[in-house]
Amino acid sequence: MATTETAHRKFQLGLLIAVCCVVFFITDVAIPSCFDDAFPALVAMGILTAQLTVICVWGTLVRGTFWIRLPWTLLLLVISWCGIAWGITIEKGQANTDAMLGAGIVWTFGFVTSFVPLKIAAMGFRWQIVQGSDNDSNAIPNSRYAIRDVMTGTLLLALSMAIGRAMLPADDISFTRALQASDLDEPELLIAITIYGIVSLLVKLPCIWIALGEPNEKIKSWIGVWVAYCAILATLEFALLTAILGSSGGDSGEVFLGMLVSHQIMGAIMLAVCLSLRGMGYRLERSLPQNSVVSPG
Repeated sequence: MATTETAHRKFQLGLLIAVCCVVFFITDVAIPSCFDDAFPALVAMGILTAQLTVICVWGTLVRGTFWIRLPWTLLLLVISWCGIAWGITIEKGQANTDAMLGAGIVWTFGFVTSFVPLKIAAMGFRWQIVQGSDNDSNAIPNSRYAIRDVMTGTLLLALSMAIGRAMLPADDISFTRALQASDLDEPELLIAITIYGIVSLLVKLPCIWIALGEPNEKIKSWIGVWVAYCAILATLEFALLTAILGSSGGDSGEVFLGMLVSHQIMGAIMLAVCLSLRGMGYRLERSLPQNSVVSPG
């Protein structure tokens, strides 16, 4: 019975991962056509940020071997970037190496600004996503499995580099032009993205805790509180950006609405994914330090 239940949970998890990958990849291909106007651009940023967070949660909070989680995280990032690069090619009618590399720079910047805070939170609060049936957190890994994990991780890294290399031409690569294409060399845009990233972090962390850490009977009420909290954060973000960068004129209403919807969609995606994991028995728990284990006798 236990074996059947475990196999069923693995199937559910695999199905969830497959659905997320397909939906996110289709979204990645479509997103480059959404940056002509402020509102769709901000909504697209919310979806991309949620996707990055889901990938980073896998790399920082889910229990597992580092040599497996990090290469898988990088592979998912490369595949997502391929979807965005494909979308750029469709949008421009031809392959544009500078634009593709520029998107990769922005994607990497977004990953670092999502991964590092989540990793700090995971280490500081000792957060860890575990399955309800897991009770072997202090088990010592078998060296045979450790070697297998290192080999698997190395294969995944090689696959990531092979995909990245296949997407780019053998020559005519200029990181200076790519940085210009990413627009991250513009101080105003960099400030806006940084503030957006900080607010997004404040939006996302409660979603993870509500969906995976709170008791079932409190989830609905906390989601209601989060919706109001998210609206307040979006308002403060808009006010701060306006104070620093100035008003965007007639687009101010569209920008504010875009920020509000962007963060709400971002949180909704995080809640949907994390609640799905909760339905499979996963929970957010505080792991005990290894030196806190009491020896028998």
